[in-house]
Amino acid sequence: MPTRHRITLPFFLLLLLCITCSAQINIPHQRETITFQSGNFKIVGELRIPETDKNHPLVIMVHGDGPAYRTYFAKLKESMLRAGYATLMWDKPGFGESTGKFSKEKRLAERASILVDAVKFMKKHAAIDSNRIGVWGISQAGFVMPLAIRQTDDIKFMIAVGCPGMNGIDQTAYLIRKQLIFEGLSEEEAQQAETHFKQLFTAKSFQEYIQHAKPLYDNLTQRKLGFVSALWDESNWKPHASDEEGFFNPIEIIEALTIPVLTFFGEKDTQVDPFQGAEAYKKALEKAGNQNFRVELIPNADHNIILCKTGSMKERNSRNRKEWQNYAPEYLDIMEKWLKELAEF
Repeated sequence: MPTRHRITLPFFLLLLLCITCSAQINIPHQRETITFQSGNFKIVGELRIPETDKNHPLVIMVHGDGPAYRTYFAKLKESMLRAGYATLMWDKPGFGESTGKFSKEKRLAERASILVDAVKFMKKHAAIDSNRIGVWGISQAGFVMPLAIRQTDDIKFMIAVGCPGMNGIDQTAYLIRKQLIFEGLSEEEAQQAETHFKQLFTAKSFQEYIQHAKPLYDNLTQRKLGFVSALWDESNWKPHASDEEGFFNPIEIIEALTIPVLTFFGEKDTQVDPFQGAEAYKKALEKAGNQNFRVELIPNADHNIILCKTGSMKERNSRNRKEWQNYAPEYLDIMEKWLKELAEF
């Protein structure tokens, strides 16, 4: 049997299940189960609606990578409800009541199609203002939301949290470098690993591939983290195509985006480069001539804008349920005020 390799390319590692705890929402509201079809996917979600008699603007909440359920992010939903917005979040296909399975090659495109279909479906809902539907998303949603926005004019605003300012391969290389440093490798060793990871994806020959993959595979610390855990043999290796989703850079779409945009980055994010991301979004939105955007870099906060000491995966993995609700106060305050101001236009 040929020796195969596995490269874990988490466009940003799984959001841990402990952040999904279904905390109580203290704002009076109604709940409704929403079910719609999107291609081969049956989507089941939860709509929360403020208890007033008018049509409401809607925030569709888009998950990051990994397992995901409609009960996530209760504290954020509470802020949105307080601002007068309804919220919609669904079980990701294959989890909860939603059915279907994403393909390995087109999962971002499939997720974007689901989002577009959700917007179409919710435009017909009696309690929703069809002209004020927007999206909030975290991490991998930073790929999904722009792809959806490119397909429809019905998404009227976007809130992006810990979203990438580069393609998924480069972003994962950044993640690897940061985690290796926390595991005790020197900055130089970690930077070498980052470079090897990028270059094994752009290799044009097997010799070039093995030149970059083998040092990663031979690094026991890296292998323990599981990013490159085996190697292809020459008979099974082939170069990556330039149109693979891992090479997609969402900034290409952001550069033409004129809808209101609010972005958050945690300064201690070790999964998405917060400084590069903030600068990339700022330059792109300025290039677009966007008249209503805001880029926030939150101190002492991690990928989820939760207060932290290091932002490392090790610290995140050690959190208890209560600690996963410890958002930076300015994150919630800024988002709620921004949404209220947006609703007044």
